[in-house]
Amino acid sequence: MMFVAFACGSKSKRRVFAPLFDNSDVGNILYNFGYYLYDHSINIILIILAFVGLLTLIYTKDWLWFLEYSTEYIDGTTRGFSLATVIRNIVQLLWEFIHKGWIIYLAIILASGQKDSLYYTLTNSNANFGDNNFLLYWLYMAINSIYLIWTIIYSLGSFTVPTNYIGTYIDINASSYFIIDQENEYAFIKNQILKSPIFYLVEKVDNLSDNYKILDYSSKFDEIKNEFEAKKANNKSLGSKF
Repeated sequence: MMFVAFACGSKSKRRVFAPLFDNSDVGNILYNFGYYLYDHSINIILIILAFVGLLTLIYTKDWLWFLEYSTEYIDGTTRGFSLATVIRNIVQLLWEFIHKGWIIYLAIILASGQKDSLYYTLTNSNANFGDNNFLLYWLYMAINSIYLIWTIIYSLGSFTVPTNYIGTYIDINASSYFIIDQENEYAFIKNQILKSPIFYLVEKVDNLSDNYKILDYSSKFDEIKNEFEAKKANNKSLGSKF
């Protein structure tokens, strides 16, 4: 967490760590705000879930149909308003409050020097065992802790790299592909489901199925088109395999 290190004398050379916001107005304001939110976290969550349920009912019954609209603009975007988007954003905001906000609040407790409050926050020690609030709070803490541990473990092994399509086998008649051109065993294909279009040069695997092997791919139309035309020309001089 956030701490400030300072020297405690030139002779001892020891470093003492003090809270960043200790005894400061900023630290107290942040702590008090977080304390109020997370001391009433169960009630806040239940209220928001009830509100989401009400919005979902209104959306499914189409009671506020006059609020729904969308308009296309010359910059290629569509803007408008949708209750479905409102519901999705509120649920996302609720999750941010439940998980990320909780982690930030614990950091503020440590940074503001409110160490005695950490035990209370983690255990809700004022609640009686068997109370609904006690059980809900521990369920809330358990889910948060498990998700936090999972997030840390997943982040250690997760990766994102560009996909290498060469050598992949595809069915060119699937709805995700558009056949731009085709001749004998070669085809010029566009992937229709990707956010940025990708074009494939593919070769037929056998004469008994629609499976093709990707020979090359590119986001540039002309690059794959030229390769496809070269394959066509080569076929005319050598003949097709099938």
